[in-house]
Amino acid sequence: MSRTHALLHRQRGVTLIELMVSLVIGLFLTLAVYTVMGNFESRRRTNTAGSELDKAGALAMAQIDRRLRSAGSGFAQAASFAYGCALQAAKSNTQILPAKTALAAPFASVNPGASGIFRLAPVLILPGQTTPASSGQASDVLVIMASAAAWGAVPAPFTEAAATDELKKTDVLTLANTLPFSSDDLVLLNDEQPAQAGGVAPCLLTQVSKSASAGSATTSLALGGDWYAATVDKTSVTGYSDTGTATVLGNVGLGRLPEFVLVGVGDDNTLYTHDLLQTTGTPLQATAEGVFELHALYGIDTDANKTVDQWVSPSASGSGYALADLSDGSLAAAGKLQNIKAIRVGLILRTALPERDEVSAASVTLFNDLNGLTHTRALTSSERHYRYRTLESTIPLRNNIL
Repeated sequence: MSRTHALLHRQRGVTLIELMVSLVIGLFLTLAVYTVMGNFESRRRTNTAGSELDKAGALAMAQIDRRLRSAGSGFAQAASFAYGCALQAAKSNTQILPAKTALAAPFASVNPGASGIFRLAPVLILPGQTTPASSGQASDVLVIMASAAAWGAVPAPFTEAAATDELKKTDVLTLANTLPFSSDDLVLLNDEQPAQAGGVAPCLLTQVSKSASAGSATTSLALGGDWYAATVDKTSVTGYSDTGTATVLGNVGLGRLPEFVLVGVGDDNTLYTHDLLQTTGTPLQATAEGVFELHALYGIDTDANKTVDQWVSPSASGSGYALADLSDGSLAAAGKLQNIKAIRVGLILRTALPERDEVSAASVTLFNDLNGLTHTRALTSSERHYRYRTLESTIPLRNNIL
């Protein structure tokens, strides 16, 4: 009996209390491991999101920087009589400028100063003209224009008024020589004489015919192609007198296309561009992610020494550089457009996914070093569950400086 009792004692196993203690210890170990893994995953997600945000911001700012540094190329030498002219353009016999219908979102509410009329300028800031759904607040739009001409972009003066060649059934420009021009060139027509007292004459985009010949001994340049129309809106080729000029903006056949674009923030924290001249089949393009808002300022040269002396908000009334002051088509507006030597761009970036806890401060600030021009974006409680970055850059307008 004693041997049997001893054998049963050795095979008894653990007691209920021992089992419960083991379960509690295991539970605490599991909880500790889960907490460590959760914190690790949270930090990894935060670091990844921040890294992706930095990359997205760098990409967005690089695109804006490239465009702004080239702004005004190709037509800056005609600034005194071309800046501020109302752009007229047609493609395949359909008018595209002035725009007759609203542009695609997020630019559907864009108003460049007059209904559908965009004016020639290296850059214009349209204050608060997109409202991204993610932000719910107004964001600025940049209108940036630059040519892709291979030559020095000197405007070629007419020697005679533009006329219609009845034999060729097209309009013809007569110049001192046509050396800077090639077939399929996109050309901007301006008039040095204002169409009205104190105003800038409208400018017309047109195209050199594929069959046109050019050279130092040739003075006649025939027009034709997708971007040629005898009349656009109320502006006709033959309405340009012997004081007209022609400036090469690019070449369709060679794929050197000018960039006349809108840049602004749309839904889903996405930066978009819109091609005003419709040089591509899809004018609206998403170009960068992570951009929550865009804001910009003008850098003004007040004493003609080619340096920025003053920063001005495009929405400040009475500054002389509000949108209405720059887009009225006057010679005074043309002069002010020449005084803009730089653009200060500020981007507010935001991560795509919210976090469990509030991880951001109550506001985000741009232009903190500029007294009176600081932009503060207050964040709601729900918005503070996202992480934010700010990115600023001062970009010179080289063509206006030179």
